[in-house]
Amino acid sequence: MNKPYRITLWRKNEGNEIQIDFTHCLSNGFGIPAVVINCPIEKNFELYKGLNEYGEYVEGINFDECSSCKYFDSFGFGQEIYCMHLNST
Repeated sequence: MNKPYRITLWRKNEGNEIQIDFTHCLSNGFGIPAVVINCPIEKNFELYKGLNEYGEYVEGINFDECSSCKYFDSFGFGQEIYCMHLNST
Protein backbone atom coordinates (compact mmCIF):
# COMPACT_ATOMS: atom_id res chain seq x y z
CA MET A 1 0.00 0.00 0.00
CA ASN A 2 1.20 3.51 -0.79
CA LYS A 3 1.86 5.77 2.17
CA PRO A 4 -0.43 8.76 2.70
CA TYR A 5 0.85 12.16 1.69
CA ARG A 6 -0.33 15.76 1.55
CA ILE A 7 -1.07 17.58 -1.70
CA THR A 8 -1.64 21.32 -1.96
CA LEU A 9 -4.58 22.20 -4.22
CA TRP A 10 -3.99 24.50 -7.18
CA ARG A 11 -6.06 26.13 -9.94
CA LYS A 12 -5.44 27.64 -13.35
CA ASN A 13 -5.91 31.41 -13.57
CA GLU A 14 -7.10 33.43 -16.56
CA GLY A 15 -3.64 33.26 -18.13
CA ASN A 16 -3.73 29.46 -17.76
CA GLU A 17 -0.96 29.66 -15.16
CA ILE A 18 -1.21 27.44 -12.12
CA GLN A 19 -1.47 28.99 -8.64
CA ILE A 20 -2.60 27.91 -5.18
CA ASP A 21 -6.39 27.73 -5.09
CA PHE A 22 -7.32 30.11 -2.27
CA THR A 23 -10.92 29.97 -3.59
CA HIS A 24 -11.25 26.24 -2.80
CA CYS A 25 -13.74 25.33 -0.05
CA LEU A 26 -10.83 24.00 2.05
CA SER A 27 -9.28 27.48 2.19
CA ASN A 28 -10.59 30.43 4.13
CA GLY A 29 -9.03 32.77 1.60
CA PHE A 30 -5.71 32.74 3.42
CA GLY A 31 -5.10 29.13 4.39
CA ILE A 32 -3.49 26.77 1.91
CA PRO A 33 -5.99 24.10 0.82
CA ALA A 34 -4.62 20.58 1.00
CA VAL A 35 -5.83 17.01 0.80
CA VAL A 36 -4.28 13.74 1.87
CA ILE A 37 -4.30 10.89 -0.60
CA ASN A 38 -3.74 7.21 0.16
CA CYS A 39 -5.35 7.49 3.59
CA PRO A 40 -5.97 3.90 4.76
CA ILE A 41 -9.32 4.89 6.34
CA GLU A 42 -10.47 7.53 3.86
CA LYS A 43 -13.93 5.93 3.69
CA ASN A 44 -14.53 7.48 7.13
CA PHE A 45 -14.08 11.02 5.77
CA GLU A 46 -15.52 13.29 3.11
CA LEU A 47 -13.44 13.42 -0.07
CA TYR A 48 -12.45 16.66 -1.80
CA LYS A 49 -11.25 17.17 -5.36
CA GLY A 50 -8.85 19.65 -6.90
CA LEU A 51 -5.75 20.03 -9.02
CA ASN A 52 -2.22 19.20 -7.95
CA GLU A 53 0.76 21.39 -8.90
CA TYR A 54 0.93 19.65 -12.31
CA GLY A 55 -2.71 20.40 -13.16
CA GLU A 56 -3.85 16.80 -12.62
CA TYR A 57 -7.05 16.05 -10.72
CA VAL A 58 -6.61 14.54 -7.26
CA GLU A 59 -9.06 13.43 -4.61
CA GLY A 60 -8.44 12.99 -0.92
CA ILE A 61 -9.49 13.81 2.59
CA ASN A 62 -9.15 17.24 4.18
CA PHE A 63 -5.64 17.64 5.61
CA ASP A 64 -7.07 19.28 8.75
CA GLU A 65 -9.11 16.13 9.45
CA CYS A 66 -6.02 13.99 8.86
CA SER A 67 -3.83 16.00 11.22
CA SER A 68 -6.44 15.75 13.99
CA CYS A 69 -6.98 12.00 13.44
CA LYS A 70 -5.84 9.74 16.29
CA TYR A 71 -3.59 7.87 13.85
CA PHE A 72 -1.69 10.96 12.63
CA ASP A 73 1.88 10.88 13.91
CA SER A 74 3.94 13.42 11.95
CA PHE A 75 5.33 14.43 8.59
CA GLY A 76 7.99 12.32 6.94
CA PHE A 77 10.13 13.33 3.98
CA GLY A 78 8.53 16.01 1.83
CA GLN A 79 4.79 15.79 2.30
CA GLU A 80 4.66 12.13 3.37
CA ILE A 81 2.57 11.48 6.46
CA TYR A 82 3.43 8.96 9.14
CA CYS A 83 0.15 7.22 9.86
CA MET A 84 -0.02 4.95 12.90
CA HIS A 85 -3.04 3.13 11.45
CA LEU A 86 -0.66 1.41 9.05
CA ASN A 87 1.23 0.03 12.07
CA SER A 88 -1.93 -1.09 13.87
CA THR A 89 -3.22 -3.43 11.15
